[in-house]
Amino acid sequence: PSTHKIASALITNLELVKEVSMLKKYTFISTGMCELEDIDKVVDIFEKANCKFELMHSVSTYPADEKDLNLSLIDFYKKRYNCKVGYSGHESTISPSIIAAVLGASSIERHVTLNRTFFGTDQSASVEKRGLTELINVVKKIPIVLGVPQKNMLEAEKPIAKKMRYWIK
Repeated sequence: PSTHKIASALITNLELVKEVSMLKKYTFISTGMCELEDIDKVVDIFEKANCKFELMHSVSTYPADEKDLNLSLIDFYKKRYNCKVGYSGHESTISPSIIAAVLGASSIERHVTLNRTFFGTDQSASVEKRGLTELINVVKKIPIVLGVPQKNMLEAEKPIAKKMRYWIK
């Protein structure tokens, strides 16, 4: 594979983490079930190995309760570790993944299933094809609707302004 992923469950297996970092392949590192010190150690290992990585903010409950998601950690991790930070969602809706993208998550990871009622630990935290399609479509719109931080009256607004501001000649 061209990339690797260290799952939340394996992040404290420092022997594995070191071996993965020595392979020098871009690595996604999931941060669920972690204390800040755990993340510090893994980031240090990857930096010392000069291996590019991306932290994935995650809450490892299935499904994750939206009140527990703390998406503000995306920006916190970016500032603390000076790296890309994505989001690995385990909630039952797609809105937190969309919010994470708006907050600047560099990637979005979601579990996908054929049927959310199937047996299994993470089925209810997964998205079906319809949900995945909706998520992709909305995330693609984010840069379009955000635009740029510059205010200019649109050409299309000018005739409307002229009509609505009848007192201006």
